[in-house]
Amino acid sequence: MSETDKKWMTLAKRWGVLFGIPLLMLAIGIWQWSRADTPVTDVSAQIAEYQQVVHQLEAIEAEKPGRRATVRDSEGKEYPVWKVKNEYLMAIKDLQTQGMNVTTRNLQPVLAGCTIAFSVLALLWSALGVVYQRGMGAKAMQSREQLLATFQKGRKLLPTYMVVMVLLLFGAAIPLLVYEMMPILRHRNYSKGDMKLMFILGGLALFLLYSGCKVLIDVWKASRKPLENEPIEVMGQTVSRQQAPELWAFVDRVAGKTGAGMPDALVVGLNEGFFVTEHPVQLSNGALLPQGRVLYLPLPYMAFLNAGEVAAVIGHELGHFIGEDTLYSQRFSPIYSATIHHLVAISGGERHEESWMDILRRPATLFGEMFLDSFHEAVRYWSRKRELAADAVGAQVVSPQAVASSLLRISALAPHVDEALQANWDRGETVEGGVLGHVRQLVAAKGMTDPSEHLDKRQAHPTDTHPELAERLAALGVPVSPELLARAMDAQGSQLLQEFGLEQGAPAASSRTLAGSVAPAPVADLNAALQNELSSAAAANRSAKLVELREIAALATPETVIHERSVFMMALFGFLALACFGGAVALFMAGLHVAVGAGVLAGGLVCLWVARLFWRDGQSPAMVLQPAGVRLFNAQELLPWSAIDDFEFNQANHMLTVIMALEPGVQPPAMGVGKRRAQFQKKKQRVVVMLKGVKKMKNQAFAELVVNQWRAYYARQELARMGEQA
Repeated sequence: MSETDKKWMTLAKRWGVLFGIPLLMLAIGIWQWSRADTPVTDVSAQIAEYQQVVHQLEAIEAEKPGRRATVRDSEGKEYPVWKVKNEYLMAIKDLQTQGMNVTTRNLQPVLAGCTIAFSVLALLWSALGVVYQRGMGAKAMQSREQLLATFQKGRKLLPTYMVVMVLLLFGAAIPLLVYEMMPILRHRNYSKGDMKLMFILGGLALFLLYSGCKVLIDVWKASRKPLENEPIEVMGQTVSRQQAPELWAFVDRVAGKTGAGMPDALVVGLNEGFFVTEHPVQLSNGALLPQGRVLYLPLPYMAFLNAGEVAAVIGHELGHFIGEDTLYSQRFSPIYSATIHHLVAISGGERHEESWMDILRRPATLFGEMFLDSFHEAVRYWSRKRELAADAVGAQVVSPQAVASSLLRISALAPHVDEALQANWDRGETVEGGVLGHVRQLVAAKGMTDPSEHLDKRQAHPTDTHPELAERLAALGVPVSPELLARAMDAQGSQLLQEFGLEQGAPAASSRTLAGSVAPAPVADLNAALQNELSSAAAANRSAKLVELREIAALATPETVIHERSVFMMALFGFLALACFGGAVALFMAGLHVAVGAGVLAGGLVCLWVARLFWRDGQSPAMVLQPAGVRLFNAQELLPWSAIDDFEFNQANHMLTVIMALEPGVQPPAMGVGKRRAQFQKKKQRVVVMLKGVKKMKNQAFAELVVNQWRAYYARQELARMGEQA
């Protein structure tokens, strides 16, 4: 399926929910309208009609005294006259006092009409929202100013829209539920079943009313939350002009060529790519940088870029200041956060648990998601344009070839940087020189990776979206030549870090770059300081992760055999078989209805056969849970835990259904049972197991046992990858 087809499929599903739920409510409302009893408008005429029926019944009763008189209804069923007469007399009394009978009859069409009206309004509201959103998306594509203005307005209207949508659907559902109580309220004597149904319907209606009020309060609270820009947390250290004068002088010269102005702070680090921001920035040591422009410089990449390539990258980043890209990015964040707050409020709060009422909330939350998607698509569109414009600024500083060379060289180095960071952060592995030294070792041992394999990938960035590398090179007008690839894959490092005073070491004697004259070695080794900071954070992270993984791994059991709990179903069908046999014997002994007796006997035999099936099901294991995987029924091989992507457990009518979503391409071993008990659904890539409960275990405990065994497997794998024992 192509991306376009997937997009249309997603849109169709969303519209199906957005319009389908109100349409369903409308259909139920129309059905209830058709079932509504005729309202009692002329009470005197109704009383006169009932009295006439009573006179007729009295005449019939006079002909056959002693309560022997009967009448038949339209279906031919007989009723005692006295009983029918009493019902009519009570109905007359109810009409005379304007009692429950009249009230409920008059309310039914009103309630059905409310359901229809609210459903139609919900449909119109959905259509209005879709039309407005599409128009908003079209405006956002005209300019970034329109994008910001349009979605700022949309952000303010969205909570009201979603609340109205929820209230309309709740407003349709409440009379729908109350309507079904009306016929029960007309009963003269309530049975236990009537009482239960009334409590359920009334309770649901009241709960919907409460939930509607709660939605209003939650959204009101969410709308009052201040729109704050949460600071970006960055692991790194600021460098002042006194600490690294050559670096600041270098950035000064690049900024002068771009006309963008200088950043207010330079931050150097090990675990990010190049970026600029005007968001609030908090360093991992807790220090909050003064508000302003921040330029982040990663040492692992700078160690392998020459001065021209670094100048091109910095020129690109400073180019974002020219187009006020960072300011726009800063204004976009509150729209995201506010919309998410409203979605959480509409869906029931952060601690909300899934329930049937989510169906009624879903159109509203889905519209909020569509709003976010539309906003993200517009932001992405303009972000791609601005990235290409920033590349042009970088090309103006040095040359298009320098920008292209920096892009390819960063792509060629990125896998080694990621590997070194992963080893240091996750496994606690350190080499001399820390992450930077590890990257140098990897490059020396493996060489640079081929950047042509990454032409369709984007450069990592904390906030903005970058176009694909191939698109950026095409916009620069620089083809991927052998010379460009050769430079990108050159394993030789540079001396820029020493020249800029960011790493201790003697610079090359012939090193003369845009940095100007070579500065003496710094008093403090910033690379070593950054590595100490990263190592401390990594050690804390690793320690906490190891504790968590070992706790999960400890949940595993050597082997657990699971049998189905088939006693209930076996006893039920056994009882039915005995009842059929007893009925057949009675019919045969009386000599009546021999054919019927034979049918009953056959039914008993079928029930006995089914009971035997259930007995047999319980004799052999349904599952055997082992550390490496699960054996299903009569399978000869394990289904590895690594082959299972996720689990779902559903319980209904004494049956427990276990759904195992499999990884793509996985074919489970043959289970040796029929589809009644288990099947592999190839199209959905999942195994479905139907159990009649679990012997000597509650279903919840069984589900936890299976999931814990699965999680324990992955915890052991992760521990092994980290070089630790479980």
